[in-house]
Amino acid sequence: MRVLVTGATGFVGHHLCTLLAQHGHQVVGLVRDPPAEHVPAGIATLVADVTDPGAVRAAVAETRPDALAHLAGGASVGRSFGAPAQTWDVNLGGTLAVLEAVRLAAPATRVLVVTSSEQFGLVAPEQLPISAATVLRPVSPYGASKAAADLAAVQYHLGYGMDVVRVCPFNHIGPGQDVRFVVPSIARQIALAEMRGEDAVRLRVGNIATRRDFTDVRDVVRAYLALLETGEPGDPYFVCAGVSRAISDLIDGLAACSRLEVQVEQDPALVRSGEQPNLYGSFERIAAATGWRPEIPLEQTLADTLEWWRAHVTDKER
Repeated sequence: MRVLVTGATGFVGHHLCTLLAQHGHQVVGLVRDPPAEHVPAGIATLVADVTDPGAVRAAVAETRPDALAHLAGGASVGRSFGAPAQTWDVNLGGTLAVLEAVRLAAPATRVLVVTSSEQFGLVAPEQLPISAATVLRPVSPYGASKAAADLAAVQYHLGYGMDVVRVCPFNHIGPGQDVRFVVPSIARQIALAEMRGEDAVRLRVGNIATRRDFTDVRDVVRAYLALLETGEPGDPYFVCAGVSRAISDLIDGLAACSRLEVQVEQDPALVRSGEQPNLYGSFERIAAATGWRPEIPLEQTLADTLEWWRAHVTDKER
């Protein structure tokens, strides 16, 4: 299978391209700036920004992929509040550019549109776990733009008859994620303190009582591979662990992987007002369709993430 991957050099894209290649698929990554981006070994690339419809259409026409995994987009909830128009442009505009490119240049291509659990926004505790029937009440520009992208995926399937598979991942973590997110931020702080030879580390964090559904990115891309191969249009497939964990649990797990004393300092600047206190989903549909379920224990994910940061912090950060 020839697969075109947008966002190929991002956190998830890098893991997905590697997995696809390992399974014998021909992979082409869509990248904006090849010299500045780390492309997985052995992956062919084409240059295009998903906010440029003409460039995306040219890439699809050249590739003629059997499947397309659309991962490119803004990924930070926090940053989206400061740049709402840019967030909408890349998350909705980029999705429309991809769907239009496939419709016009390669209409038989299967398109995997990746959204986010953030599109559900405020959910009452009694309405958990999230399902396809859960009402969308997004709080952030990021969540709203992902909800709109999901609606576009529905319309292109129903209106144009395209093979568009919807997948809604919950929070995913693991080696290679950047420090805009809570787990790599904590892991990096611990790794830096270890490198400096300190006996303790004081972590700057936001609300540690917030609960989210965390899955290892390596399990997430296994789900995407299964859906690229055998998924069906229709209701979204939720990719998640099916349980929520408090941020404090993740801190405790990372602390257990280190010899340091870990102290926690809440930074008001990192606390988002109106944040959903708890969110989790059910992977029942994807399990029934493909047999997928999360396999990597949280403890291993946290240990592997910390080990990755130990290998990537440098003397320049002392």
